[in-house]
Formats: sequence, structure tokens, C-alpha cells
Amino acid sequence: MPLLIAAAAGLLLGAAFLDLLPEALDLGAKQRLGGADVLGLTLGFFLLFAAIESGLDALTEREAGAQKTLRRVAGGLLVFHSFRDGMAIGAAFAASHTAGYAVALGIGAHDLADGMNTIILTTRGEKARWPDYLFLGLDAMAPFVGGLLTVWWLISSRDAVILLTLAAGFFLQMATSDFLPQVRRHEGNRRWLLGAVVGGAGVIYLTNRLLAG
Repeated sequence: MPLLIAAAAGLLLGAAFLDLLPEALDLGAKQRLGGADVLGLTLGFFLLFAAIESGLDALTEREAGAQKTLRRVAGGLLVFHSFRDGMAIGAAFAASHTAGYAVALGIGAHDLADGMNTIILTTRGEKARWPDYLFLGLDAMAPFVGGLLTVWWLISSRDAVILLTLAAGFFLQMATSDFLPQVRRHEGNRRWLLGAVVGGAGVIYLTNRLLAG
């Protein structure tokens, strides 16, 4: 489990810095949004999710279900991210079949990691129960629903910037405030854990390089 958590931290950081933020900056430039505006939105969402987690942590002492609520919120946001991925696939197919297949291949590989992250977020290392498998199923179906929705409706570039920065802020908050602290507290061989973090980020980097090629 510590290796999986470390890899998940790398995947989330890689997705935020190498996938979501570059796309948000590109779309923002087309909408005359400066880099500071896009990164400011990301920072705002990061602080918002940090405040939500702090509030839920404060309730943990009084309500046993608060931590479980946080897990469900985290899993739900990953499902939303997969839905957004499906919309990207649908938009790519609308442009051309070649682009559609290329984007679908990259997102399919990326969503395998999202499925792992969904289970890790909702269970936090505990035995998975039927609600956790439900979130996994929703995460698997979300790209199909998002792709079909794009056939008759495409969101604007400005809306896409907001969604991308929201996802990036959430990924950064989860990686830095939850996953990485767990890695640091682990008493095992930290070189393996650091390698798993770097490997998770490397998967996102290599996927993006392959798609760019």
C-alpha cells in the first residue's frame, strides 16, 4: 500500500503539472487569460480544497463519518475528471478519427491510473466495500458518458479552463497534503517510495511525449 500511495502521488502531480496546467494555459491564452489568471484559479481551488479538508478533519473528532465523507468527495472529483476526459475524446473525434484514436489511447492509459487512485482515495488502505466499487464503476463509465455528451454539446474554452484548473488544484492538494505526508511517515525504505513517486510522474510524462510524437 505505501508503494501504491507513493505512485498515486506521482501520478497526481504529473497529471497536474504536465497535463492539466499546460492545457489550461494554452486554452487561457486563446481566451486572453494571462498565465497569472490561470495559475491564480488553480491556487484558489487548491486553497479551497485545503480548507474543505481542514474543516472535515475538524469534524472527525465529533463525527466518525467525516473522514468517510472526505473520501467520497475525493472519489467523486476523480469521476468528474474522467467525465471531462471523455469529453476531450469526443471533441477529438469531432475533429478527426486519427486525433480521436490518439487522444483515446492516451486518456485510456491515464484512466487506468485514475481507477487505482479512485480506490485508494475512497478506501485509504482499508478493505474495499461495495460503495468503493461503485465509485470505480462510475469512474470507468464516466469517459463514455462524457464522450457521448460531446456529440451534441461542447463546452466553451473559458469553461474548460475553469474545469482544468479545478482538477489541477484538487490533484495538487491531495498529493501534497495527504499522499506525500503518508509517504514521509512510512518507516520503510524511502528510496523505493521516492522512486514510486518519480515513476508515477514519469508515466504521465512519457504518455504525453508519446502523444506529442
